[in-house]
Amino acid sequence: MIASVLLPTFVLLALGYAFGKWAKVPSRPLAQLSFWVLSPGLIFESLRTASLTASAAGVVAGFTVVYAFAMFLLSIPLRRWLFPIDPGAQTAVSLVLTFGNCGNLGLPLLLFAYGQPGVDVGVVFLSTQIVLMSTLGVTLATWDGKFRWRTSFTELLRVPWPYAVAAAVVVRGLNVWPPLLARATGLLAQGAIPLFLLLLGIELAWIQPGKVVKPAAVLAGARLLGGGALAWALALAFGTQGVLRGSLVLEGSVPSAVNAFLLASQYERGADVAAAALLLSTVLSLGTLSLTLFLLARVG
Repeated sequence: MIASVLLPTFVLLALGYAFGKWAKVPSRPLAQLSFWVLSPGLIFESLRTASLTASAAGVVAGFTVVYAFAMFLLSIPLRRWLFPIDPGAQTAVSLVLTFGNCGNLGLPLLLFAYGQPGVDVGVVFLSTQIVLMSTLGVTLATWDGKFRWRTSFTELLRVPWPYAVAAAVVVRGLNVWPPLLARATGLLAQGAIPLFLLLLGIELAWIQPGKVVKPAAVLAGARLLGGGALAWALALAFGTQGVLRGSLVLEGSVPSAVNAFLLASQYERGADVAAAALLLSTVLSLGTLSLTLFLLARVG
């Protein structure tokens, strides 16, 4: 199971990295295509056709919220220890620990591990995290001593994912979606996952970690080991089993999110720290995810 899940995932990631490194391909056009077209298409189609019940979706959303806030709380003492006099780097610490790469990396892992039922869980996880990133994440990145709710709300309105979720809910409720449109959205969903992996590789190829490798290694370990342990604990606390439990554990065990680095870069909040943590956690995740898959295969 480990090889069949991780090998295809990291082969595509490595191809994207090599393409970005040697061909010097800019990631922004592909990132925009993924952001505005492919990822909303994947979310819409997965939710439209998902066999996940409303109660299970509620469990996934609740798990995601508790997990994110727990990781944020974990980041507070760690960021003060690593960067006691650098507020920008402290913000980067919270961003890279709180938000995982549940889309670009998490969804392909779930596809190879559990098929479409796993992707259905991952899409709800991703949708919930996007809401958190557009509110909590933007608040962290723009924090200057006060909460700016207008900024958070405006950023949320600019993100396409909530609209994809709303559209899927409406279509499911009406039970009407023309076959021609279903083919189009189906093709978008099929093309999204391989492009996500290639894009992640290209993004990593452009990262310059700088001189913050040692603290980034601590953050990578905290994200992978601490986040993975927390995911196991919460999955048990929520009473999940089977595919639902395995999917939640995998999503909680992924490395730092590319979007966490992008937020740190956009608002100049320790971008070098976030970049190094993203790169190291992604590389090291090959080992930690192998262990996670091994344990999941043993406990069921």
